Amino acid sequence: MQILKRYSICLIFILTNLIITNIAPAETLDDAWSVSLANDHSLKAVEKSLEAARFEVSAAKGTRLPKLNLYTGYTYLNEEPGAFFNGSEVTTAEDEFLTYHARLAVPIYTHFRISHGINAAESNLEAVGYEQKALEQDIKLQVAEIYIAVLLSQKGVEVAESHVKSLTAIAEDVQNLYDQGMVAINDLLAAQVSLADAKQKELNVRNHLDTAKSAYNRILVRSLDAPVKIEALEFSAPTDSLEKLIKQAIETRPELVALSKQTEALEQNAAAQKAVTGPQIQLSGGTEYTQNRHQVHEGLWSANLSVSWDIFDGNIARHKSSAILKRAGSLREKQWDFESMIRLHVRDAWLKMQVSKERIKVAEGALKQAKENLDVSRNRYQEGVGTNTDVLNAESLRINSRVNYENAYYDYGLAIMRLKRATGEI
Repeated sequence: MQILKRYSICLIFILTNLIITNIAPAETLDDAWSVSLANDHSLKAVEKSLEAARFEVSAAKGTRLPKLNLYTGYTYLNEEPGAFFNGSEVTTAEDEFLTYHARLAVPIYTHFRISHGINAAESNLEAVGYEQKALEQDIKLQVAEIYIAVLLSQKGVEVAESHVKSLTAIAEDVQNLYDQGMVAINDLLAAQVSLADAKQKELNVRNHLDTAKSAYNRILVRSLDAPVKIEALEFSAPTDSLEKLIKQAIETRPELVALSKQTEALEQNAAAQKAVTGPQIQLSGGTEYTQNRHQVHEGLWSANLSVSWDIFDGNIARHKSSAILKRAGSLREKQWDFESMIRLHVRDAWLKMQVSKERIKVAEGALKQAKENLDVSRNRYQEGVGTNTDVLNAESLRINSRVNYENAYYDYGLAIMRLKRATGEI
C-alpha cells in the first residue's frame, strides 16, 4: 500500500511538472533581449568603463574647488640656529621644534584650463555612453539572428515531418496498388527509398534545431540543454525610402556620435594642455605654527594672491597640444570612413529586404502550384495514367517550394532586423 502511495505521489509530481511546462508562456524576442542585456559580460565591462568616466568627470570638476592642506612635523637640528647681531651671536631658533600649518588654496583664473578639462571629461563620458548603446544594439541583433535561426529550424522540422507524412501516404498507396498487382515492385521500392531518405533528412533538421537552441541558450547565458519555447515573429518592414533611412542612420547611429564625442574630448584636452602656458592666478591663506621661544609670535596667519605665467617652456605644452589635435583629426577621418560604411550597410540590408519580399511572393505562388501538382500526380497515378516517378517528383517540388518559402520569409525578417540595426533603431 505504501509503495502504491509513493508511486502515486511521483506520478502526480511528474504530471504537475509537465502541465507547468506546457502552460508556461513562450519567450518573446523582447524577453530574450532583456535577459541577454542583463547577463552579457562585454556589456558589463562597458558599464564599468562608464562608471570610470563618471568618476573622471567628478575629478575634473574637483580641480576648481578649494584645496585644504594640513601639515605637521617635528624637527631635530644638531645645533641651535643663530645669527650675528652687532658683533654678538644671537640664537634665532631652537634645535628641536614642532611645526604645523593649515592652508586653503583656490584657483581664481587658469586661462580656462579647468573648464577645458571638465568639458573633455564630460565629452568622454558621453562617448562611452554611446559606445554602450552601440554594444547593446549589436547584442540585440545577435540575439535576433539566433532567435530567427531557431524559428527557421523549427519550421525545418515541421517541413521535414510534412515530407515524411506525405511520402508515408504515397508509399501506402503504392503498397496497396502493388498488393493488387497493379504496379511493379520497383515503384514500391522507389517510394520506400524516398521515405527512408526523408526520415534521414528529418533527423538532420532535428539536430540543426537542437544546435540552434543551444546557441540561443548560450547567448542568454543559460545551460545549453535548457528547454527553449519562443513565440513566432511578425515582421514589420520600414516604409521610408532608402534615402531617408540612410539620413536617419547618419543622424542616429551611436557609433558616429561616440566618435564625434571622442573627437571633442581630444580637442578639449588639447586646449587644456595649451592653457597651461597661460597666466594662472591663485588665492591662498592659512595659519602656521613653529615652536620657537626666541620668536615673538609662534603662530601666524597669512593670505596670498599669486600670479604665475610660463612665458616659455621650450614649446612643450604647444607640442603636446598639437599631438592631441592630430589624434583628434585621426578620429575625424575614421568618423567619415565609418559614415561611408554605414551608407553601404543600410543600402545592402534594404536591398536584401526588397529581394526577400519578392522571393516570398514567388515562393507563395510556387508552393500553391506544387501542392496542386502533387494532388494531380497522385490522382493520375492511382488511375493508372501517371507514373510513380511523377508522384515522387511532385512531392520533391512541393517540399522544395515549402523550404524556399520559409527561407525567403525568415531571410526577409533577418534583413529587416539588420536594416533596423544599420539605422540605429533596434
